[in-house]
Amino acid sequence: MLFLKVLRIEVGAGTHIWSGNLFKSLRGLHVGEHCTMMRFNRATAIPAFRRVSDADPELVGVLWLGDHVLITKGHALDCSGGVVMESWSAIAGRETLVYSHSYDPSQHELTCAVTRICETSMIAARTTLASGSTLPKGSILAMGSTLMPGKSKEYCLYAGMPARAVREVTDWAFLGHRDMARPPIRK
Repeated sequence: MLFLKVLRIEVGAGTHIWSGNLFKSLRGLHVGEHCTMMRFNRATAIPAFRRVSDADPELVGVLWLGDHVLITKGHALDCSGGVVMESWSAIAGRETLVYSHSYDPSQHELTCAVTRICETSMIAARTTLASGSTLPKGSILAMGSTLMPGKSKEYCLYAGMPARAVREVTDWAFLGHRDMARPPIRK
């Protein structure tokens, strides 16, 4: 693990952060209890956004993980505007990009907003979350999809570029699963 200019770190009991992770220029890192962050993830922030007037003062520059959060290997989390992963959420697969700042060409300026992954939601491999987007409670972002701001329907599979709700997942087994162990392999 490499911590560069991280101002505040809070880590809950039973949490495992594997080697090879980079945390850079964060105003805060909060990791709840029983979380797992596997190798080669990058959580970074641009410090200049701390002075932006419309930034959320509590979350700008912060990576905030609730309890029982899982982040697998090789993901990039831009925490400039803040990234929140609520309890029992996960980023699975590899190479997901989570953004919390962007360029607004209409105003020719950089903006930031909190990006949120709600409780019991899951992100599949090689997805992108745009600045200010929210994956609603109990939802899944399908592999290769791009989530834009404005999604609010809970318990759905979101897929596509940009992602849209394609079906409900209220009957899917992952919603009742409360164990950090790997799911069983189908025989």
